[in-house]
Amino acid sequence: MANPSYRLVGKSVRVHLYTREGLLLGALSGRVADAAADVPVGTDAAGQEIKKDLVYVVDIEPLPGPDGEPVPYTNSAGTENEGWFAVQDVTVVDEGPPLMMN
Repeated sequence: MANPSYRLVGKSVRVHLYTREGLLLGALSGRVADAAADVPVGTDAAGQEIKKDLVYVVDIEPLPGPDGEPVPYTNSAGTENEGWFAVQDVTVVDEGPPLMMN
């Protein structure tokens, strides 16, 4: 079966960002360019591997900084305006045209 996350490719989305404790930090907006299923992202307290479905979001809109000037999103690798996020943290904000056949 195909990765259902691929249905998100090409969609405009809002990514909700949380702390490890589950507190909402804020949200980013962008467009899904790729998807990957069952990606190892860490281990739980018992040492079991945690896997998540991820989407690669590009064209992330800059957010206003403390002085009101736009600040680009920078991922952990230092790349600006793009990054991998868990599907569970993504909300589609614009359906747009279908880009892939089921």
